[in-house]
Amino acid sequence: MPRALMLVASRPTDTNRTSDFHDWYALHVQELLELDGIRSATRWEASDHQLIPGTEGIDGRRFLALYEIECDDVEAIRNAINATSPNRSHSELLEMDPLPITVLFEHLGDWKKP
Repeated sequence: MPRALMLVASRPTDTNRTSDFHDWYALHVQELLELDGIRSATRWEASDHQLIPGTEGIDGRRFLALYEIECDDVEAIRNAINATSPNRSHSELLEMDPLPITVLFEHLGDWKKP
């Protein structure tokens, strides 16, 4: 079955409430995992040890969520994510201006160390 990856780079509205942001995001991830096709999710924080000094995440967004998707139709998954958004929890802790960076990628190949 074809695979896809959804990348979401985000940041909290209040850095003093980062722990609350993570608590809410954990719930949000669980809600997305209920959708058919989304198989797993991982969250990441930008390291202080960047290859290019001064880089702080993706366009200033320190937190990254990666969702592994298995589906025959990426457009259908995208539509399901958008259609079910009103049914999921939302938080004032998620910065929406500018919006989180959200990108769907379609799988091209795998390489492993011999």
